[in-house]
Amino acid sequence: MITFSDKAYRERPGSPPSAAQDPVEDLARSRFGVTYLYPIQRFVISNVLERMSQIVILPTGAGKSLCFQLPALLLNGPTLVLMPLLSLLSDQMRRMREVGIPAASLRGGLSPEEKAALFRSIRAGEVRLVLATPEACMAEPNLSALKSCGFAHMVVDEAHCVSEWGESFRPTYRDVGSLARKIGVQMVSAFTATASQAVIERIKALLFDDAEVRLVAGGADRPGIHYSVLPVLSRGQALLQAAREAERPLLIFCRTRNDTEVAARAIRRGAPDRPVAFYHAGLTREERTSVEKWFFDSRDGALVATCAYGLGVDKPDIRSVLHADIPSSVESYLQESGRAGRDGMPSRSILLLSREEELFHARLQDPVARQRYERLLTYARQSVDCRRSCLLSLIGQDPVHCSGCDVCEGRVVKEPPGQAEILWFAHRHRRRFPIGQAAEILCGAQGHREARTFHDCVPGYASLGSWDKDEVETAIRALLAAGAVSVPARGPWKGRLTSSRRGAGPHRP
Repeated sequence: MITFSDKAYRERPGSPPSAAQDPVEDLARSRFGVTYLYPIQRFVISNVLERMSQIVILPTGAGKSLCFQLPALLLNGPTLVLMPLLSLLSDQMRRMREVGIPAASLRGGLSPEEKAALFRSIRAGEVRLVLATPEACMAEPNLSALKSCGFAHMVVDEAHCVSEWGESFRPTYRDVGSLARKIGVQMVSAFTATASQAVIERIKALLFDDAEVRLVAGGADRPGIHYSVLPVLSRGQALLQAAREAERPLLIFCRTRNDTEVAARAIRRGAPDRPVAFYHAGLTREERTSVEKWFFDSRDGALVATCAYGLGVDKPDIRSVLHADIPSSVESYLQESGRAGRDGMPSRSILLLSREEELFHARLQDPVARQRYERLLTYARQSVDCRRSCLLSLIGQDPVHCSGCDVCEGRVVKEPPGQAEILWFAHRHRRRFPIGQAAEILCGAQGHREARTFHDCVPGYASLGSWDKDEVETAIRALLAAGAVSVPARGPWKGRLTSSRRGAGPHRP
């Protein structure tokens, strides 16, 4: 394996080498507007020009795309680039058009006439880069047509998806390696920002048949990103609060399509004067394109999205990435949090840890998915070790000096917001209120007669006044599941909230 230090792609020399003596550098300057190639980029490009297959692991923002786009203009034959998401494919096509690179896309929805014209232009040498999804390439008659195009290089972008998604989510990814053989491509490059040793081995097995392949790796650390974890009792309330406080542009990841829509509507209600949108694979192509363009141009927008957004999408100025749910793996988390600060400016990655994650973990049946998720869940639970080094260790990399995390700064939030207020209320009003009434009083709901009439003499009234009743009730039930409060199942106080028998009563917050 060839490894490079952070300096290999973070520091530039005082003056770049003379472009007149370097055709690669000259092409980077004239076609891509890049005045200097990092050493690791030069090495990867050299491997391509020397027709060496390779696995390339470079952190987000280190210029992976240029490593296959630039040599595509020099190779004797076109380059096929497989991309996992249509949003990524669209973003890359936009960038190719901006710099005048002859590229085309092979995707679902093309008419037979459009496909025929595409393949004619490839065979005529008019297209140097073909961007495609694996599913489009494997479908007949596309596969037959691709065989006649004489591809010199096949690139698998975001190659960690071969391992993560190929197991069950998108089975076509298991056959990506065979695609190269079927269309007669001798050289394959796999690019990703993060990969543990287990993922690397899986990529080698699926793409390269376990044959020896050159591995080029740079450190995965993003020193400009500050990492923190926030334990929460009500994910909805915590999400609204974090969305209000986070610096924008803000990207929020949710697990499901429905969650993105619900969260976007709630954030819009909480801050109607600030723009917010949602994004997921269920939108039409026109809707996705519109949202992508809006967010790319936005300086103060918040986008709530599933993992369908983000891989390789080069919006440079995202200041905050907020995960409402724990992602499926460490690699996914590093990829998604790495959407922040691609312009090199300070940014933040915030991960919410709720009781719902324990329930989600318990429901996972697939042992591989369960193990991947469990590693990141362990990271989120701990509050002793440096977040940054912990993430790196989980993908098999050495620890680094921390440039910003809640643990190293001594700012770990150990008690979820709202916990102190609920525990004090449950202790002060032992066996007095059912959960629903307790929630109404705590949030100051005007619909509750007792709270409205006696709010001055009901201690704890509206102590969670910025929450709504459902959020407080969710928080109470989370504490109930954790054994911090209790509700007798029988007897004269059946169904009424009380403090747990564990320990002394809490102080008033």
